[in-house]
Amino acid sequence: EPAAAVALAGGGTGGAGGGGGRGFASMAGAEGLEPAAVSGAGMRFEPCFVPRDPVLQEPMIGWGGSRDAPEDLKQLAVDIFNASPGHGVAFLVAAGIVRDYPVEINHFLTVSAADPRKFGDFLGEDFPLAQNLRLEILNSMPLLGTGVVSALSSVFRDVAVPDDFLRADRLAQGIAHFWWLQHEEELKARSEDEGAVDAAEPGGGNAALAAVAGVAAPPADGEVGGFELLRRLANDNTMHMLVFSTLMLHRWLQTGNSMTLNEWIQMNAGIEIGGTDVAMQIQAGIYNAV
Repeated sequence: EPAAAVALAGGGTGGAGGGGGRGFASMAGAEGLEPAAVSGAGMRFEPCFVPRDPVLQEPMIGWGGSRDAPEDLKQLAVDIFNASPGHGVAFLVAAGIVRDYPVEINHFLTVSAADPRKFGDFLGEDFPLAQNLRLEILNSMPLLGTGVVSALSSVFRDVAVPDDFLRADRLAQGIAHFWWLQHEEELKARSEDEGAVDAAEPGGGNAALAAVAGVAAPPADGEVGGFELLRRLANDNTMHMLVFSTLMLHRWLQTGNSMTLNEWIQMNAGIEIGGTDVAMQIQAGIYNAV
């Protein structure tokens, strides 16, 4: 599928499905990229690409433009995607239905009744085309102020959770990363705007967290969320483990099985930094919300 996507789209190189591109530092730990991929401590890599041109020369701008592609052509693209997602995305670009930007491809698939299961499976794949779409759609999600369950509800509103564990885990990792990033960026912005933190003072970071805690919309069903959750977790890796464990708990219960809170907590033993446990209040809130 990735090779077909590149071949069918034609035009330039790179693009949402291309294999080559430039990068700038902004996304750490996401998608398993090694720190050595970029220079400088704490730097993070995010791919960006030169978009490919459509095969059809007459422009048909289907997202945010004054002209629109014919409905039958759109439906054909959806049908192709539902049968073979890589070919469907390639057809979208080649036919000029959308421009070769992940935000436009994702928007089309979200509003055009693409099969949620196919969409979820595709976003969980490991090749560059799927990775680019996954990173863009997760980055666009409103995760600020959410907890684990409410964040998952936002992401999987129009996309189904993949049945395959590896695909589900790639999505869980991305959700955790962008959840953490959105909260850190908001915290930094508020600290700078309000002068809430003097970086030279011990405990300044905790003071900033306390200053902005509870500002965002509360998470669902009383679970711990937002800046309070950020304060009580060591890093986004712990968040990743919680997100994936919550997905598995939901799947287990949804298939008619049972699991008590204590059993779930035992399964999560030692996932915090240094082999410690996530606070009981956080885990109980997630369990009750599920």
